[in-house]
Amino acid sequence: MGRARQFAIFAIVAVVSLAAGYAGWRVYQRTQPEQCYACQRPIHAHSRTVATDKGGTRLFCCPACALSEQRQEGKTVRVTELTAFLSGAKLSPDEAYVVKGSDVNMCAQAHEMIDADKRPAGVYYDRCAPSLLAFAQEREAIQFAREHGGTVLPFREVAASYAK
Repeated sequence: MGRARQFAIFAIVAVVSLAAGYAGWRVYQRTQPEQCYACQRPIHAHSRTVATDKGGTRLFCCPACALSEQRQEGKTVRVTELTAFLSGAKLSPDEAYVVKGSDVNMCAQAHEMIDADKRPAGVYYDRCAPSLLAFAQEREAIQFAREHGGTVLPFREVAASYAK
């Protein structure tokens, strides 16, 4: 077998291997849950938030995380879509109400952090706290706040407070 033929076979095997590897990676990526752009937590269907910054459109786990990105990174982050907590429907930020600081936080970690002495470590900051849950109607938000605590506010007011 000549060197040219050996090289051709090697090239074909390499291309087929790369194509199979890429196809496998794409299948793997599609089976993984969506992750938040900022904190890498899973994106929950009822708190999903879409925002834009100078780099393009980003998915966030919750409105608090998107607004914290603006405050922490100094980026201009504009929330373009919220998700209604009760129904999972898409909401316009201009028309949405949020419950801030309820006892429901979709992003809260289920495990406790342990310090070096094997005692639970206190959490002093979490970019997703206090929780911000979006609602389509003010009456839904008020009813939710009665049951779970928190303050009902128009989303635009909350967004403005993070921009300061």
